[in-house]
Amino acid sequence: MSIVKTRIKPENMSPKVLIGDESTLLSIVERDILKWVGEGKTNKDIGHIIGKSNETVKFHLKSIMKKLNVVSRTQAVSKAIGQGFLSPHNGHNRKDTQPKLKICIIGLGKGGTAILDIFKEDPSIEVVAVADASPMARGVELARKLGIPTATDYRDIIKKRVDIIINVTGSGEVRDEIKKLKHPDAELMEGLSARLLWHLVEEKRRRIKERERVLKDHEALYHLGLVIENIDSMKDAASAILDYATKLTSTPAGSLGLFDESSGEMLLVASKGFSAGFKKVDRWEMRKGGLTSYILNQKGPLVLPDVRDYPNPNLLLVREGVVSLLGVPLTIEGRIVGVLYVNDFKKRDFRAEDISLFSLLSVYAALTIERVRSIEDMRQLSITDGLTGLYNHRYLMEQMHKEVERAGRHDHPLSIIMLDIDRFKDYNDEFGHLEGNKALKGIARILKRAARTTDTVGRFGGEEFCIIVPEIKKDGALAFAKRLLKEIAGTPFPNRKITLSGGVAAFPRDGKTPIDLIKKADKFLYKAKRQGRNRICS
Repeated sequence: MSIVKTRIKPENMSPKVLIGDESTLLSIVERDILKWVGEGKTNKDIGHIIGKSNETVKFHLKSIMKKLNVVSRTQAVSKAIGQGFLSPHNGHNRKDTQPKLKICIIGLGKGGTAILDIFKEDPSIEVVAVADASPMARGVELARKLGIPTATDYRDIIKKRVDIIINVTGSGEVRDEIKKLKHPDAELMEGLSARLLWHLVEEKRRRIKERERVLKDHEALYHLGLVIENIDSMKDAASAILDYATKLTSTPAGSLGLFDESSGEMLLVASKGFSAGFKKVDRWEMRKGGLTSYILNQKGPLVLPDVRDYPNPNLLLVREGVVSLLGVPLTIEGRIVGVLYVNDFKKRDFRAEDISLFSLLSVYAALTIERVRSIEDMRQLSITDGLTGLYNHRYLMEQMHKEVERAGRHDHPLSIIMLDIDRFKDYNDEFGHLEGNKALKGIARILKRAARTTDTVGRFGGEEFCIIVPEIKKDGALAFAKRLLKEIAGTPFPNRKITLSGGVAAFPRDGKTPIDLIKKADKFLYKAKRQGRNRICS
């Protein structure tokens, strides 16, 4: 973003924008757009002139109004005139003081077509006619679309009163004939002059194309910012970042890994363009001298035209057929957040523009990941028990309502297990509440480790735990609960042996609502207590 310089004025006066060169505030494209706005052209008209969509024109106008600190198109034009960016003669009543330069072009091959393509956008030039011996020449169709008269015999157009005749046929015979027939005031441009003009035109075309590419890339980053602004899921954020990264660099594959500070490992959160086997390796250690470690030690993007040339190549990438790699560390204030890769399955040298844009994207990515991670941490704190890390009572009840509704809708089995620590009050009285807390955390770890990913394990309250077991009938849940009790009873706790009692209830036999299921499971739990504890009843 360009910097607006200000001059400090007395307190009762506002700062005034200083007018510098054209890069100080408004670009050439933005000035042209303001000029056309002043002439009364609509967004659609302007889009047609520059060959872009209405949305792109709106994007430009929004940027212009932000730079000029105004809220309307009219204000933008007025302020631009006041600050010297536009001539006060630009507008509806503008009268051209200079007549247009009239030109005809002979020869519509590559050179002639390029010249025509550029001249059509210049308001000070009028191409009055073109000629080529072949009606199928590449520039003939363009001329017809522009409403420019065409001819197959150049002699039909050179007698027109024009300022310049551009001959790009390369024919001496044509040149001699033109000199005989042209109007005395018309200038003939050909040979080295025409070639020079063509090179200048090509250079201008290249710069326009490059400027449009940069604009398109930065529009993509702008839209990425709008997309990720409302994302609050790490999975969605990582997918959006990776999708934009591969599009901006025109690469077929890539991945994004997050750094897990607790384990010191990288976690794969998004991948694209790889096999199903690649996604199975969702966690990896950062080997000393390994590719990930090397990238994380860089201050910016790392380019590997061929990963096989790296001294310690990543065998997983090699097996996937990856050849080229562009990677960048994701950091915030020197702290590692993750790493972003884009890959190609063929050898390639990434352009400096791609690397620069990729580096800018990494800043967006790191900030987004940090924001989403904070949101997810807060969400996790709101649904988990602070001591054990298991889900809390509120979340358990929400999940139970969802699972009961799903089981009823699809006629699927559902069971719940209620567990209670035997004689836990005595344990606290004898060893203290700190030791009791350690026992609760130890039991929570066992329950969490034993449960499936589809199960919901929570602390129901005090020393009572609840496990929601979807897609499992009562017999299966009973067998699972018995294995849990056996494992806990066999676990050596610091002070003494700890056992649990439990009850199992199943939908819909034992209840059709969460409250009915909990009451029934509790009834079976207290039955287990009465029968001697360290057992499960159902």
